[in-house]
Amino acid sequence: MNIWKRLRLAFGGHKAEKDLYSQTLGALQVEDKGSYSLVTYQRDGVFDYEAYRRIQTEGNKRKLTTVFVQQEVISALADYATARGPVRRVICHGTRNAAEQGFFKAAIPGVDVLGTEISDTATQFPDTIEWDFHEIRADWPGAFDILYSNSWDHSYDPIKLFAAWSSCVAPGGIMALEHSSRHEPKAVNALDPFGVDFDGLVSLVTANPGMTFEAALDFGGRRQRRLAIFRKAGD
Repeated sequence: MNIWKRLRLAFGGHKAEKDLYSQTLGALQVEDKGSYSLVTYQRDGVFDYEAYRRIQTEGNKRKLTTVFVQQEVISALADYATARGPVRRVICHGTRNAAEQGFFKAAIPGVDVLGTEISDTATQFPDTIEWDFHEIRADWPGAFDILYSNSWDHSYDPIKLFAAWSSCVAPGGIMALEHSSRHEPKAVNALDPFGVDFDGLVSLVTANPGMTFEAALDFGGRRQRRLAIFRKAGD
């Protein structure tokens, strides 16, 4: 597959997911939540979870070979975190093809890394489980020294999402969320339903008990990225 065809498949305006949404739910429903925008998946006034999951899975498969995460971001995060103490367990949400897991393993030798992906393609990749990142397993609360994601904009309920993720961060641990122009309110679509500016993201996360905003790491390149780092209060 040549580079131009690959780019069209990966960044083709989310037409496939838009069409699937339209066929299933009708016209795109976008709610203004004040500090953020949210596409809803309502059918006759009721949340259609299966429609959400199907759209996310189709988008995952269309972009399966595309890597959004950059190794320099994960390396910088690893350096930042390990400067405060050992990092033993990491969880990455919405990892598609497990690039994050590989970058963390390269940056922190011996680290235990787990990735989640809602699509059934998850089992094709190492250190990845098929999982809806809004939910948590019984052994996850307080278990991870780093929680990382650049895929939080795929959430259908950010309040639920950040409450769940905050609970999984170990005391003294870090939640690190990547933000770019693709995460802004104007960028929402059928596949990426949640959009918020950087300050709004900080407000949503720090609304959870024990979570404080600690730093922002900026990265240049073709697309400007900012990594928001939140610290969980220690015991």
